[in-house]
Amino acid sequence: MMFTTLDFAVFLLPTLALYYAFPRMRLWMLTVANVIFYGYAGAGYLLLFGAVSTVVYLCALGMGGRYGRLLLWLGIAVPVGNLFLFKYTDFFLRSVERVLNLHLVSHDQTWLHLVLPLGISFYTFELISYLVDVRKRKIEPERHLLRFWMFIMFFPHMIAGPIMRGNEFLPQVRNLSAIRWQPELIRSGLLLILLGLFKKNVLSDAIAPYCDSFFTHPGWLSGAEGWTGAALYAFQIYLDFSGYSDLAVGLGLLFGLKLAANFRTPYVSANATEFWRRWHITLSTWIRDYIYIPLGGSRHGPIRQYGGLFAAMTLSGIWHGSNWTFAFWGMYQGGLLIAHKLYRNGLRAAGWTRLTEHWLYKGAAVAVFFALTCIGWVLFRTEHLKEALVLIRRMLMPSAFIFPGWVHHFWLIILGLAMLHLLEYLLFTHAGKISAWWQEQVPAPVRAGVYTLALTVLVLASQGEQSNFIYFQF
Repeated sequence: MMFTTLDFAVFLLPTLALYYAFPRMRLWMLTVANVIFYGYAGAGYLLLFGAVSTVVYLCALGMGGRYGRLLLWLGIAVPVGNLFLFKYTDFFLRSVERVLNLHLVSHDQTWLHLVLPLGISFYTFELISYLVDVRKRKIEPERHLLRFWMFIMFFPHMIAGPIMRGNEFLPQVRNLSAIRWQPELIRSGLLLILLGLFKKNVLSDAIAPYCDSFFTHPGWLSGAEGWTGAALYAFQIYLDFSGYSDLAVGLGLLFGLKLAANFRTPYVSANATEFWRRWHITLSTWIRDYIYIPLGGSRHGPIRQYGGLFAAMTLSGIWHGSNWTFAFWGMYQGGLLIAHKLYRNGLRAAGWTRLTEHWLYKGAAVAVFFALTCIGWVLFRTEHLKEALVLIRRMLMPSAFIFPGWVHHFWLIILGLAMLHLLEYLLFTHAGKISAWWQEQVPAPVRAGVYTLALTVLVLASQGEQSNFIYFQF
């Protein structure tokens, strides 16, 4: 059930009305709503989720006893095994066959091509972090099964995040009946929903056909065409995924629940470290806390640190999909993080750190890093690794920066999207002042007219064929 459809609106409005009308019944009502929402995609996958999550719930309850460590690994093995079965089995067998030059199984068998359950990658990470946090006594295990399910499968964030932690969301779930109607939260939620719809329906879906046309046959593209397609895709995937995240956070606020922010205008980043503090924040912090730090973090010298970074980001790439292009995208991101640390250390050793504070340096660094990010998006978007590497090689040739006339209008679109991105950055940087001015200086009828006009435009923009959110496939 897409957030951008009429079906979802028909589902959401009565759910909200019942939620505020019967506060003592909220946990039961939201459980039913979550089941309806996820069951809409398929009853079988709903039952699968119920079984996997219940095993994790029971393992967490028993981890305080004698077999706590065993239950931790059992609890992790179940969701990881579930994820591997649906997402990686065919990829794993094909890779082993290539390496060993063997024929292990016929790949036309149905069980190798199971439809990926919606949200499986996201709820798997949430279940793992919950188990680890309980084992480390960062949180107490949730003893009420419906509250546990509510924490994992609250419908705004279950399909594509944000990835929530127990210490962030469980206290809110336990306090459901005490939540009151708060106009400021409702207003903020509606604004985020409008922003998310604008990003997805008006912008991302509009440029999606152009991105698809560029990457249908990436082996045919010149270097200049590769840069054009990659830059368009950079904004398409950002607008699509951050649009979903805005919708998720906004929907949460309608229920008085605060979900974690997942994006902070990542294309104003001047380096890889800053980028991963702005892009898919809940995933990057999850990788940091549950992969990078357990591997040693920065506690055991630079070599161990760089190895941990590379391994963690490679895993992040593999998490995105069962294809070597995703693995190499993760390796590339790990390489960018390591390169930035080495570069920063070199500047510090040379005494040139003040150089990075100059606005000209920052502007140039943002432009250069956006180009490096676009190279990574070629790996992410292209289906075959060989085609991606050939295209990247063409993009790095001097002739790639001579753009034919037919792509100039695409670069005007890219420039416009970049200006909107910068506007979004400025708006969120000064959100408090802008909100206060809007409420105090603009009359209520004018504000209502602006909201109505914006909603009308979004409804009209949604009349055409809509594509799924990109991250639904992960």
